[in-house]
Amino acid sequence: LAGLPAEPDRRTGRFPTTLRWLADNQLADGSWGSAVRYEHDRILCTLAAVAPLAEFGRRAEDHRAVDAGTRYLWQHGHLLDREPVELVGFELLLPALVQRAREAGVAVPPHLDIYRAQRARKLDLIPASALYSPRATVVHSLEFLGERADPARLAAAQGDNGAIGNSPAATAFFLTQTEHGNHRALSYLQSTLDHSGGATAPVLHPCETFELLWAAYHLFLGGASSQRLLRPAERRQLARDLTQAGVSLSPTFPIPDADDTAVALLLLHDMGERVDPTVLKAFEAPDGSFVSFPYERHSSVGVNLHVLHALARVPGYPNAEAAIERILSYLADQHNGLYWLDKWHISPLYATSHAVCVLEDLAPAQRWRVTHLVNRSREWLRQSQNDDGSWGFYGLPTAEETAYGLLALVGSLEEADRVRCQLAANYLAAARSKNVSHPPLWIDKCLYIPPLVVHAAIEAALAAWNLATEKRS
Repeated sequence: LAGLPAEPDRRTGRFPTTLRWLADNQLADGSWGSAVRYEHDRILCTLAAVAPLAEFGRRAEDHRAVDAGTRYLWQHGHLLDREPVELVGFELLLPALVQRAREAGVAVPPHLDIYRAQRARKLDLIPASALYSPRATVVHSLEFLGERADPARLAAAQGDNGAIGNSPAATAFFLTQTEHGNHRALSYLQSTLDHSGGATAPVLHPCETFELLWAAYHLFLGGASSQRLLRPAERRQLARDLTQAGVSLSPTFPIPDADDTAVALLLLHDMGERVDPTVLKAFEAPDGSFVSFPYERHSSVGVNLHVLHALARVPGYPNAEAAIERILSYLADQHNGLYWLDKWHISPLYATSHAVCVLEDLAPAQRWRVTHLVNRSREWLRQSQNDDGSWGFYGLPTAEETAYGLLALVGSLEEADRVRCQLAANYLAAARSKNVSHPPLWIDKCLYIPPLVVHAAIEAALAAWNLATEKRS
């Protein structure tokens, strides 16, 4: 939004509060992004920040911020290939952001010109007819088109809420391509700024169904009764979605995904609703795994875990046992010897915690083939826990990751694990009482935090520990 020019004086930004926020929130090393260092996030956020500061910044501190950000790009751009998971649309967005920064006069290092081949492969996966469709996920990253965009076709991508793919960045790009502005797009952008306090916009908005389901799912994993997790109106809406193409992250985002669909199936079935799991058939890949969305380059461990959880509990999927076996085979292949990692979260504690919870919930005849992997992951959790009870995969302990670690270990019968769980619970209780901030760990076009989901994970872990303690006493 900071890069959107004002009208009619295009030498200034339309949303000046966003430009000031960028200058005021640069990290000490010159980058922008999450407090947890993840270079894909830091590089992309820094490129996105230096371009509008170079173009519209008039203060000396703006120029110093651009210089520091440019230096960060030169010093850290070569580290991208060391990280296992890319951000959403990274191979499309990085080349576009590099070009935009250079057009603004930023001296971007040449070693960031490395994603052209991946960009071509990604575009080969997307039918030309889907490129501007509001029903294709690429619309969420449509700002990657840059000067290649067809203004006449862009209008077709606009949703009923005025957004392009529920993305403030894509919507701001859309406005740069319209000659006479677009009131609905401007209203959407203003609503995203208002949602975040007036100076920033979330990477994805709205995503209320995702937040609802993921908060409920974590509480469910922590032992909460499903009957308490969804209101009647929410149940009715989810039930309607399941009779159609599936559940999406928001009613304003008309692209169902396997993750939300699987969790909705699981929760509604547990509540006693009659649901049909064959809605998941549309997400089954030729190799037997399940995809989040069409046109994906990389599969998701988390999606397959949640589909597995649904298929194991909800009757009626065609050849369900064979489908479960194929997912278990996929999950075994994805285990790296210590843990699982998902494409939607940079910390392996997220995927590993969900894996332990889901696989332990299977019938013994189903889970025997992966029991040794669960045991290895639990040992990894034991050995990687900090002395104060916390976990933090990237060197910075976080309450969110500690919640996942506790959820994964709380079912263990070993006495030593009870001590570990008590330490983790103490850490979480202290973090909750201090109202600590949570660094972004979730993956979209940049790292982000869904607050309701993270708070629910922490509450679920503490509830699971309290429940286990009551049972033992």
